[in-house]
Amino acid sequence: MHDITIIMPSYNKEKYISEALDSIFMQKTKYSYKIIVTDDCSTDDTIKIVQEYQNKYPDKIEILTSNVNQKLYKNVIRAYSVTKSEYFCVLDPDDYWTDEYKIEKALNFLEKNKDYTIYVTNTMQKLPNGNIVKYTANKEKDSDFKDYLNSKAVLGCTLGSIYRNVIFKDGLPEKMVNLPQKTCEKSYRGDSFRNAIHINKGKAHSVKDYDAVYRVTEEGIWQGLTTLEQNLMNTEFFINMYYYFDEKYPELLLSAYKIFVRTQKELIALLSEENNKEKLKLILDNLYDFENLFINKKSIIEKIEYKNIKLKYKLYYCIYKYLYSKLNRKGIV
Repeated sequence: MHDITIIMPSYNKEKYISEALDSIFMQKTKYSYKIIVTDDCSTDDTIKIVQEYQNKYPDKIEILTSNVNQKLYKNVIRAYSVTKSEYFCVLDPDDYWTDEYKIEKALNFLEKNKDYTIYVTNTMQKLPNGNIVKYTANKEKDSDFKDYLNSKAVLGCTLGSIYRNVIFKDGLPEKMVNLPQKTCEKSYRGDSFRNAIHINKGKAHSVKDYDAVYRVTEEGIWQGLTTLEQNLMNTEFFINMYYYFDEKYPELLLSAYKIFVRTQKELIALLSEENNKEKLKLILDNLYDFENLFINKKSIIEKIEYKNIKLKYKLYYCIYKYLYSKLNRKGIV
């Protein structure tokens, strides 16, 4: 059994996939690795290119093909289901690593620190004009699940994260197989989900290194969205994670609510500009569903908000309630 599995979910990436694969094969490491390319019925030469690499490195690459286009979620969980190595990561075929010791550094740390489940590095961004800029700027820090619930955890994007395989080694979780609702496909398909379920099982270690490049393309799932659409997706994500963890962590619901409030403000500006009625209706329908949920969960949200307030403000609030009640009884207010 190899030490780490590198998952590469692909669809029509003939222009970039060689650079991604080369950045893996340049690795200098004592740890063994295997690449699983899950191709989602590409119509270009992606498979042909990967097969050329497979012929050159027959023990390093496994190709999972599909006769139909299944979209990202179903494509990536095919790889999760066969990933039994001690560690794993995901590298999209239009991104690439720049540090030939990336695997070595990450696994050296994780081997020595068994209570850590995520190793996080900084990444760069390659813009359409070819310029490369810093994408993240995290400092060295350790984070746990409590930090995550309070929005203080330092976590990485897909190409900057390597995981201890504490989830998929034992098979796919039931909720990933039988999705509670259709929207979970979007919530469970990317790095935010991987980060949440793994930091729930251990700690994350972030370092200052810049060792990978995220390529900005027109086909990017996240980059192609407006800020409003990104906020809607994030609201949906935290709601779905609240239910994924069986409603144990109301902080997730509060995170969703805070993003929802920001989204409402952005919608006011959009209403005067948006000409696409169908798109606007979808946004409004989503907001309506979210609003009903938050109304039903109002007491839970208020309780966790109150819990997070500093003691002096709680005292001010209690004094306010007492004085208001007293003045109200006297008919003054």
